[in-house]
Amino acid sequence: MSEMSKKPRIALIGPYPPPYGGISVHIQRMAAKLKTKGIEYVIYDVSRTVKNEKNVVCITNLKRWLQKYFFFAKEDIIHYHSSNWILRTIFGLMSFFGKKTIISIHGESLNDSFKNAGWFQNKIITYALKRTSFIIADNQNIKKLVLSVGVSPSKVEVIPAFIPPVVKQENFEKVPGHVWEFINSHKPIISGNAFQISFYEGKDLYGLDLCIELISHLQKYYPNIGLVFCLPNIGDYKYFKKLQQQIKQKKIENNISFITEPLQEVYPIWIKSDIFVRPTCTDGDAISIREAMCFKIPVVTSDAVPRPEGVVLFENRDIHDFIEKTKKVLNDYEEYKNRANKLDSDSGFGKILEVYNELAK
Repeated sequence: MSEMSKKPRIALIGPYPPPYGGISVHIQRMAAKLKTKGIEYVIYDVSRTVKNEKNVVCITNLKRWLQKYFFFAKEDIIHYHSSNWILRTIFGLMSFFGKKTIISIHGESLNDSFKNAGWFQNKIITYALKRTSFIIADNQNIKKLVLSVGVSPSKVEVIPAFIPPVVKQENFEKVPGHVWEFINSHKPIISGNAFQISFYEGKDLYGLDLCIELISHLQKYYPNIGLVFCLPNIGDYKYFKKLQQQIKQKKIENNISFITEPLQEVYPIWIKSDIFVRPTCTDGDAISIREAMCFKIPVVTSDAVPRPEGVVLFENRDIHDFIEKTKKVLNDYEEYKNRANKLDSDSGFGKILEVYNELAK
């Protein structure tokens, strides 16, 4: 990979942790990598949670900030991450002022924008996408959608959002003691995560309901099985209470631990797990899947979207297939562990840096 002919100033626009989610962690790790390369950057944090960090500008009044930034942005390359179609349009149109703009599209957000918008709004979104300097898609489905509206193939690339974490002992120490007590007292350990309880087309987006059914079934064969599910933002408290009631009714409350404290890094939990599960009914290129793969943990995930090579797929929202595939991994664990040890999980940073390099010329 070639170094940049010149080092432009990069604007990363999107959520910055906390809260800890796929996009916010991606931006945090991107910033750390840019720093090691000596590339100047600024993060415009749209999470509306004030942080006191160098190079992080907290946007508390988004409308007022946009009115000024649209005309007077100082950065050479503007890289936007989020799902708001209005913001995507605005940043795409900044090319009129000579700005190099990149939009990263995660999950079903663009597809949802087109489905929920009228004819005129779709025309605006399409025009802005065509004006954008470069579009990074999470998976092939997103790329196909972008190309279908007439964006030049030279301006679209599928790049994984995953950037490997730097393993530090301090991140293990930051995991609450009760989590380690649960992990150390259960076997096997299955882990999963969600940013917060959400729904997609009326279904549990992250598949917490499926995880409960999975553990209820497997507990008959593995009485000491444990599910550690990271849920830093509960979101829908009513639904969460309903799930807890189901857990109690199934008498598996001793087999499931929800971690509702926000953790700076969750990879220590993946490392101590036997299997990582991702039963989402839709997705982008899930960072947590690639992170588990990075640490050689077998992954069982839905086939809702294109997934990385090497994971074990089950039919989307099919609890019977989810159970069967997970049982197969547990029954032939050494085989699947050996497979996981031979897999590589690509980092997207190098390719993103190449995009910056091309735009900086």
